[in-house]
Amino acid sequence: MNYDIYRFDKIDSTNSHLLKLGEEGFPEGTVVVSDEQTSGRGRLGRSWESEPQTNLLFSLLLRPHFLQRDEVFILTFAAAVSAARAIEKVAQVQPQLKWPNDVLLNDRKVCGILLESDFDLNGLNHVVLGIGVNVNQENFSPAISNRAISLRQFTGKTFDRDEILFSILSDFSSVYESLQRHDFYSVMKKWRDRSVMLGEKISVSVAGNTFNGICDGVTDDGALVLRTDDGLKRFTAGDVSILKA
Repeated sequence: MNYDIYRFDKIDSTNSHLLKLGEEGFPEGTVVVSDEQTSGRGRLGRSWESEPQTNLLFSLLLRPHFLQRDEVFILTFAAAVSAARAIEKVAQVQPQLKWPNDVLLNDRKVCGILLESDFDLNGLNHVVLGIGVNVNQENFSPAISNRAISLRQFTGKTFDRDEILFSILSDFSSVYESLQRHDFYSVMKKWRDRSVMLGEKISVSVAGNTFNGICDGVTDDGALVLRTDDGLKRFTAGDVSILKA
């Protein structure tokens, strides 16, 4: 994949900006990077907190017409795998993955991913993958300080954000080729190999309901399987917490 990178000092949201560029016909591989977001967001309508000029905030435009509507999910898992491998390569740490889109260090989020899709009557038009990596931030607000961590906090070192960016993009090119061959199994296996959840007691919240059980696995179609007292339950969306003893 060829990448064309646009840089900003400050922007409302890299995802929002790139969604507009996608509508204007910008090609696959367009990347928007910003030192600061004024309206950064994560999953489920949450905001994304980031100190200016400390973290890696970028979005990638894709036009994966080889995917069906119900296959777009795989891009989130592919991005998580690439982010984890790139962080491991640059920072010499061992990130783990939590369903569906979190990259963790020491059970705290070091990277999050937000996928947004645009469909029309003919099917999938374009997809924007937003990736935020906590790189050099030294402090987080009390509301999230027990759930977020940066590479600097974890290692005591300062990192080049561009090195992480280029490492993620390089790795994603390889993973994306697997998806183009519809080799979803290899991507999901790479994700499962880093899963922090398998066999753990977890809580899944969805549509105002909460389900507790043991994580039985994540299927090749991205579904979370929960083993409960009432049997196996399958989730394609939801918010997961790992329950500590």
